[in-house]
This record gives sequence, structure tokens and C-alpha cells, in this order.
Amino acid sequence: MTPPLKLIVERIRETDNFLIVSHVSPDGDALGSMLAMGELLRALDKHVTLFNESGLPDRFTWLKPKWDIPRELPATEPETVIVLDCGSPERAGSVIAPWLASKPVINIDHHLGNPMFGTLNWVEQRASSVGEMIGMLARKLGMPLAGLLGEYVYLALVSDTGDFRFNNTRPETLEMAAEILRLGLLPGPFHEQMQSTGTLDQLRMRGTVIQQASLHAQGRITLIAFTRDIFERTGTGPEDTEGLVNTVLYVRGVQVAISLREEEDRIKFSLRSKGSVNVQAVAARLGGGGHRNAAGGHLFMDMDQAKTLMVEAVSAELATA
Repeated sequence: MTPPLKLIVERIRETDNFLIVSHVSPDGDALGSMLAMGELLRALDKHVTLFNESGLPDRFTWLKPKWDIPRELPATEPETVIVLDCGSPERAGSVIAPWLASKPVINIDHHLGNPMFGTLNWVEQRASSVGEMIGMLARKLGMPLAGLLGEYVYLALVSDTGDFRFNNTRPETLEMAAEILRLGLLPGPFHEQMQSTGTLDQLRMRGTVIQQASLHAQGRITLIAFTRDIFERTGTGPEDTEGLVNTVLYVRGVQVAISLREEEDRIKFSLRSKGSVNVQAVAARLGGGGHRNAAGGHLFMDMDQAKTLMVEAVSAELATA
């Protein structure tokens, strides 16, 4: 069987018009992968359009990307759609769904349980990030990880590995990061800009949420909850919650952190774990997905019901770990 990376390289060489999409509310890996893929294809003189149903999050405006990321589909239909960092086609949103069902799709992802929804599927669960996979693709196409291409891949690497602290950080991941630094990226200014995106309102909102954090299962689980009331009182929103679940994971004795966020008609849950505790299995049983140490999904119930359900589900997983 021909390796999927080779097939994707052939497809890219044969095709001129691409649309690149990632999951809605893109994180650093999804955004970095999209931008890196755009840079890569543009360097190959391809016609490229980026699309994301929720657009560019405010916390990434410091990147000042040269690419527009429109929230509407282009008037000209692409020959091929490239879907990045989506564990299922639904993660790309509803607007793109008709094209995913009717056009050739290249599916590049690293999530457990990806249903292989593309025409070409490259799903590498060992990869730290989709950005790392785009870096591998760039090497295959003979493109150095320099300039904006390297910067965007680096953003993806540090985002999905927690600054190279998580278990998904492989020797290959660090070697790719080292390659990018050798080609000119300065990590100091990069991380300074990346971390200097907060506001006083965000700080106050996070302080409120942390004050209300609770421990469960004899201190093995910590839970935080973002409610609409807190958002309204602090002038913040869902986009300001990024990363806090990682902070509360590192309470002494805690093995799993649960974050619940109240949305319009549902509760978004995010799970983080240490060591061998598999929160992807918990998320999958509740209709979500992700990785062994980082997973999430949605629950259609109120906040109190979600708290009870999640603590019970995670406690059951801890009992088997």
C-alpha cells in the first residue's frame, strides 16, 4: 500500500486550487497548521484560500498573519479541500459540510478515532501535532522550515505539546523545533508575544474561576466551570478560557482536570490528564474525542448535571487506571 504522505505529495503536485480548513474555534495547532499549509502551497505557486467558520481568534492577532481567514466560503470552488486537525468532519463546522461531501478531501489529523472521512487520509496518532505533520510534508516537498512557514509550524508544536512538556513530545518533535531555530526563529520574542495577549478582564475572570475550583475523588480530580454569569460580570467570553484547564491540572495529587464551559445550548467539556490516565476514552464514551492526555466534547444538559456526570465518568476511568 502506498504511504498516505506520498499520495498527498502527488495530489498536491497535480492540483492547483486548494481550500484549507481546520476545526472551528482554532487553537494554536489548528491555526498554525492552516497558516503553514498556506505558506507551503503558496511557495509551490498554488492557488490557496483559507477558511474557518469562526475566523481568527483575538488571542492570535499578534501573529499578524498575511493570510485572510474568512468565515464565508469563497465564490470559486476549489479542486481539493484540505482538512486539518479535525477528529471528525463535523469539527470543521456546518458551512463547509456540503463541500466535504462532494469534493476531494485531504484529511490530515492526529486524533485517536478519526473516522478517515477524506478521499486521502493521513492520520498519525503518534505526531505531537498536525503542525508537526505539515513540517514533515514540507520536508517531503523540499521546502525548508524557514520564515513564516517555520514560525507557523513552531506555533503548532508548542501549542499542542504545552511548550514541550506533554507526553506527546517526541525526539522527532524536538528535532523539528531545533531545525526551525537553526533556520532563524528566535524563541524569546516569539514566546513573549504569544504570552502577552491577556487583558485585565481575562485575569479577573480566571481568578474568579480558580477561586471556585473544586476537588473530587479524594483529590485526584479538579474541576473548574466557566458560566455565562461569570463571562457577563467580567466582560469576557469563551475565547478567553484557553489553557486554564492545564493550570489546574498541576494541583498536587490531581491526575485529571475537568473544565466545563457554558455555551448557548450546551456545555463544552475539556479534560487533561497526567501519565497513563486515558481521558480520550472518557470523552469518546460521551460522544467527544481527542488524545490520551487531552480530550473534549459537548454535553446537552445544564451545568450542575454536567458536573455530576463528568466527575462520575472520570472517577470510573481512574478506578481502572
